[in-house]
Amino acid sequence: MNNVYQYVTERIISELQQGRIPWRKNWKGQKAINYITRKEYRGINLLLLPYPGEYLTFKQVQDVGGCVKKGEKSHMVVYYNWYSKEVEDDGEVKTVNIPVLRYYNVFHISQCEGIESKLDIFKTENENDIITEAEKIINDYITREGINYNIILGSDRAYYNPINDEVVMPDIKQFDKAESYYSTAFHELTHSTGHNNRLDRFSKQKSHKFGSKDYSREELIAEIGAAYLNNTVGIDNNNVFKNNVAYIQGWLNALKNDVRLITIAAGQAQKAVNYILGIKDNEKIEE
Repeated sequence: MNNVYQYVTERIISELQQGRIPWRKNWKGQKAINYITRKEYRGINLLLLPYPGEYLTFKQVQDVGGCVKKGEKSHMVVYYNWYSKEVEDDGEVKTVNIPVLRYYNVFHISQCEGIESKLDIFKTENENDIITEAEKIINDYITREGINYNIILGSDRAYYNPINDEVVMPDIKQFDKAESYYSTAFHELTHSTGHNNRLDRFSKQKSHKFGSKDYSREELIAEIGAAYLNNTVGIDNNNVFKNNVAYIQGWLNALKNDVRLITIAAGQAQKAVNYILGIKDNEKIEE
């Protein structure tokens, strides 16, 4: 194994051997809400709406002086209306309430122009400067692979969607520091290398269910890959590294604390990072 990868792997194992480290989410975010009423969307709407953050109907967009970007498609929100109906039951007339499913369409604020977010998190946003080398790695990779890298204002989630080949990220200013943003981005980009058009890890996995062995192993690969890429661009912030290890620790618990799996996942992570950096397996990165 390349000395750079081996060094980081040994550091991870060393930290794991020192005991339990608490993991923490290092960004602030918002659930899906209506821009005007500030009410949260609930139930099945959380599955219908693609991103957290603020949504508006077409009329609401117009009312606040904004406009929907050309070509953007709306998202469905469902709700129940109740109406009363008299029915006869054993000769007795009764009034029953019957639910009727209705829907309306909304647009995410990122699909609109001329509208400023009202989210409190942007009143206390962090002035995080970009890290040029990390930005270059991200931009080079997503451009080369055609990955949709979507930064969503106010997003409470960071994830990779293999169906749409899309990475969704909160804005960098939502993170406690720039290093945390890039570490999270590198995690999701490492996931993206598992796509069947790339290293094809996903097709070899029996289960994608949260908490399954395959899911846990994939999370190990992604977080070790993030640690490798952090090292590549010079991100060695102690808090960020500790959080990397804490995340790995959590998924190792799901795999019955088998530390040997670190070595297996590290090999997959090395291939993923090489793919992101555009390095062939028989080439070396600078040590």
